[in-house]
Amino acid sequence: MLLRNRLFVAICLALAFLATPVMADNEGQDKLNEATIKQLDANNPEDLGKVIELCESAMQLGLDEDNTKLAKQILSSAALQRAQMTIQQLPSVVNNRGALNRLRIKTLEDLEKAVANDPKLAEAWILMAKLETLPGGSREKSLEHIDHAIQALEGKPVDQANAYILRAGLQESNEAKLADFSKAIEIDGTNADAMQAKVALQLALGKLEEVLTDTNKILADEPDNLFAVEAAVRALAGLEKYDESLALISKTVEKNPTNGAVYRLRAEIYEAKKENEKAVEDLTKAIEIDSRDANALVMRGRLYYLMEEVDKANRDISDALLIAPNSVQGILMRSLVAAEEKRYGDAISDMEMLVRANPSNTMWIMQLANFYQMDDRPRLAIRLYDELIQNDDSDWRAMRLRGDAKLSIGEHVEAVADYDAAIAKLEELRAVADEEKGTDIHYSGLLNNLSWVLSTSPKDELRDGKKALDLALKACEATEYKEAHILSTLASAYAETGDFEKAKEWAAKAVEIASTEDNPQIDQLKEELESYKQKKPWREAQDTEENEKPLTSADDTIDT
Repeated sequence: MLLRNRLFVAICLALAFLATPVMADNEGQDKLNEATIKQLDANNPEDLGKVIELCESAMQLGLDEDNTKLAKQILSSAALQRAQMTIQQLPSVVNNRGALNRLRIKTLEDLEKAVANDPKLAEAWILMAKLETLPGGSREKSLEHIDHAIQALEGKPVDQANAYILRAGLQESNEAKLADFSKAIEIDGTNADAMQAKVALQLALGKLEEVLTDTNKILADEPDNLFAVEAAVRALAGLEKYDESLALISKTVEKNPTNGAVYRLRAEIYEAKKENEKAVEDLTKAIEIDSRDANALVMRGRLYYLMEEVDKANRDISDALLIAPNSVQGILMRSLVAAEEKRYGDAISDMEMLVRANPSNTMWIMQLANFYQMDDRPRLAIRLYDELIQNDDSDWRAMRLRGDAKLSIGEHVEAVADYDAAIAKLEELRAVADEEKGTDIHYSGLLNNLSWVLSTSPKDELRDGKKALDLALKACEATEYKEAHILSTLASAYAETGDFEKAKEWAAKAVEIASTEDNPQIDQLKEELESYKQKKPWREAQDTEENEKPLTSADDTIDT
């Protein structure tokens, strides 16, 4: 920070007194001398303002070339110093938009005066750039100011690299950010902030190979750099190189046996490898190291939930939320556990809280709608799906789920329309993404649901045995004829076409598979089989009675 420098001022004063006696082109000498002396003891904005006025007056009266240069240096130094004093008032006005804007404008006036008299005053340009990021400022102007600072810092690699980091934070595109971080590293290879920021952004963008290239450079010089280790571990896991990822983090665990964070990270890799028991062991170790490790408790609770150990999950999540009441992941898991225990009101209350905190999170909105559906409130679910589809008419998930909800209240025609639209959108996605991972299970589910409606709807005008059979066969192929409920759908499609022999064959297979799985639908599957033996097609008319019981909203809120 450029503040009063008594040595600098003393030199300026000596130069001023050694100057040529006042001549016609140096009539401002006395004002300059007074400004030079005044700056020695200027310790408040008023004194600095007087220094600025004296310098401006001296130049207006007339100074020779050397004294003009000296006056500009003193003026720019005083203007910068006054701006630095003014900006210290920022905390007191940060919540007052009008006062904040006035302070920003006032400070910018001084800084503009400073750079007008000394264009190479990089510190002033940087401060101007920061001021333009405040409410009422301009990102474009901020970038311009940083560009001036970068030019002024030529030959000063450490400071120039930091200016590039600052500019990266102002860039709109991720590629521009990466370019600035790379430039900072090029200029100052020791700048750890630039390297870490670059690696973190690459990781967020999925540029995993680039992450490994950069982290290898860091680890070559600093093999125990935990940031680089974590980034490399996550990149390797993202590339499905789980064994390499596990080897790296295990080596780090051995070197840092009392660091709970490294155990948590290894637990993530074990979970990715579907070795949940080992993941739980590591999380337990992390909790032993720090019993208030809320993140480890939430992670272990989530694993217990996935392992269907709901009581343990509930205990961990409750403990975590006692430590960190506003933990978003904790509240999310609490809602899922509540739903698993059929405490749908509690699940809805938590999920509504999350949606209020982040109304743009579509996955949370879908989860809330799903809880409404579980709690026999399909019309509330449909209302949410309507909003999602209105905001994004390509949202096939919302279309499929709205179809399920409409089917549950007997709106079969509308459900079929949603299923058809969802299948079309998902098929487009599968074609573009070359059957991207994760879409097959959704695709088979959609085909199955639509086939079921077309086979079993009580509405004669809606049923279509031929189309239902075609859809059911595709769904069976996608699931390798291993899913009982999809084989049940295939049987219903054959029954609708009049082929009861095939219907009995596949219904029997569905019962056989369900019996080995302890499937809760086993009784209905047996009833379907008996119906086909009597050469009767299956009919199903869902008509969910809306749950009218008032929902209790949570009194808690999340700090965001």
